[in-house]
Amino acid sequence: MNEFDDLFTENGEIGSDDRPFDVEAWAEKKKQERADAYELLDEGTLATVNNEEQFKAYLRAQANLDRCSVSNAILISYQYPEATKVADFDTWKSRGAYIKRGEDAITMLEQGKEYTRDDGSIGHNVNVKKVFDISQTSMRSENEPPAFHDERSAIKALLSASPCAVIIDNEKTANVLARYSPDSNTIYIRQGLCGGDIFRSLSQEIAVARFAERDMSRKDCAFQAYCTSYILTERYGFEDVNYSFGNASERFAGMEPKEIRNDLNVIRNMANDISKDMMRQREAQNKANVSRDNGAR
Repeated sequence: MNEFDDLFTENGEIGSDDRPFDVEAWAEKKKQERADAYELLDEGTLATVNNEEQFKAYLRAQANLDRCSVSNAILISYQYPEATKVADFDTWKSRGAYIKRGEDAITMLEQGKEYTRDDGSIGHNVNVKKVFDISQTSMRSENEPPAFHDERSAIKALLSASPCAVIIDNEKTANVLARYSPDSNTIYIRQGLCGGDIFRSLSQEIAVARFAERDMSRKDCAFQAYCTSYILTERYGFEDVNYSFGNASERFAGMEPKEIRNDLNVIRNMANDISKDMMRQREAQNKANVSRDNGAR
């Protein structure tokens, strides 16, 4: 007897599987999936901080997938460094796209339902989710409109995110493009810079100034501010010029994967906080433009 014969009825039709659902087997399978994902996450975390190109891939993922947690940005960039836009199979299908033959799914983690711990606090279940990057599908890469239509508007929005005054001073920036001074609580910037140099140097010093509000010295926050600048530079379409992360392995030497992710989360949050202020300025400017246009009619 063929081992598949039990799938058919006496009339040769496909029958229903009336075997009872094995809850314990299902739960064990999900538990193993989570264990495998967490193992992959720890492996990816260490690989990310010990390889400069992998670290840049992680930061690019954080720039392109700004809503991603640190853990998922690590998982995605570790498995598929070129990822720019990810979704699960059903989402791509609903958009009329199919997954290309031979493409492997990307493992990530998804927050599940809430539950109450024994101590009364609220926790969340974590589920494993399989996604694919847009480049793994039949859909063409989407050229989304930039957040800002030109460099000037992007820099203006960045200036709005500064917690202190920004002043042109060639004397105080003789050896640098821009510099935050905690003594005067001012960012000084050199005159005559191109748009890219302004954005790159200013984003770093704004991060330094914002970390200073948390009583962190430049020495304490220099690496985080530098990474923040790279994320913002990538996110808003400025050219990646001379960013180097060869010291990342030294920075995170001896740290456990969870400690590393906590440290990276500080960078992620700073980049996103600055972005939020930039977007608020953009929305305010758009509203002002609409009001001005309406008033001119």
